[in-house]
Amino acid sequence: MNDTTDRPIDRETLYGEVWAEPVSVVAPRYGLSDVGLAKICRSLAIPLPSRGYWAKVKAGKVMKRAPLPPLTKSTRAPLRLKKLSSGEQAAREATRRIAIDARKGLTEVTVPDDPGPPHPLVNAASKRLRRRDGWPEGSLVRSAPKEVLNVAVTRDALDRALQLADRLLKALATHAFDVEIDSGRGVTLLKSRETGTKMELSLTEHVRRTRHEITSAEERARKRYHDRSLWNSAVPFPHVPQYDYHPTGKLTLQVGRWPSRTWNDTPRTQLENRLEEIIAGILVLASETHARELEQARQAEERRRAIERYEFLTRRRADETERFKQLEAEATNLERALRLRAYADAVEHRERTEGGLTAELDDWLHWARAKADWLDPLIQVSDPILDAPEPKRPGYW
Repeated sequence: MNDTTDRPIDRETLYGEVWAEPVSVVAPRYGLSDVGLAKICRSLAIPLPSRGYWAKVKAGKVMKRAPLPPLTKSTRAPLRLKKLSSGEQAAREATRRIAIDARKGLTEVTVPDDPGPPHPLVNAASKRLRRRDGWPEGSLVRSAPKEVLNVAVTRDALDRALQLADRLLKALATHAFDVEIDSGRGVTLLKSRETGTKMELSLTEHVRRTRHEITSAEERARKRYHDRSLWNSAVPFPHVPQYDYHPTGKLTLQVGRWPSRTWNDTPRTQLENRLEEIIAGILVLASETHARELEQARQAEERRRAIERYEFLTRRRADETERFKQLEAEATNLERALRLRAYADAVEHRERTEGGLTAELDDWLHWARAKADWLDPLIQVSDPILDAPEPKRPGYW
């Protein structure tokens, strides 16, 4: 059975498909969203049905297709648009259903009201981030992601950020999530106890940066440097920052890498007042991430099997080629051996007819027939001269 999924789809075929069925039906066959497939169609100058087209078709109205215009220089032909196999389509649909079911299953999201003692990781972050020294000069942000929680905020926003992190981690603990620090990568990870899925977690503050304007004191310091450096080259050059940094107090919470979710402070609502929404979003994101991991594992296993199959077929083909070469060589050697024997028989017959065999000719006949036996693949015999090791040339000394 021929598999058409391995062949790229041409422009005319894609045009026929999007006019035979809605884009939302066609797109999953190629592993795309309806928006992604629509973009490809526009880049290829493929017209799409207008809104209401399929409702009218469903109502029984006969609709006309928009004609397919010819390609111009501004449009491009499809390169690698291929249909997914039935197994790939089923796996992607299963992944989509898992995410949908996760959203439907969020009936209750609990956020503890009693703060209680701080979370151990929050307590450690509080001690580390309140130090006076050891921070990058000028940026105002305090962060030590290789040691404590991945919190990057200014000193004025530190208390609020730690309180938010404390409530968030305690709420996630009630939903079977643990938190760990990956010191090697410098990231904080949320880990689901149910699936083992891990997602990165970060809490940052937006710090506004402006071009630094030199003050009168800095200008005087530069002038003193130029005056003194004429007679003393050891005078240090006064440092003047290139930028000024201004805390905004606006926090951003990001969870995951791909897929990911981001929540920001808004002028009306801060993050701590949206914890239920955030927790619900993290639970859905965990389900989507787990589904993606399952899909990636399936693809990796499918690729492993494909590589294993390819290596098996390649090895089998190479072995078969080698066996065939051996067969041809043996058949050729048999023909050569038969020719040598026939020639020796002809020589012997001629000599017997003309006057008899000499001792010298008899030796030659034995030698020729021995060589024929040596070539014959059906006779296991070695030649004392030709099968012996290659003679070595003596050294100079």
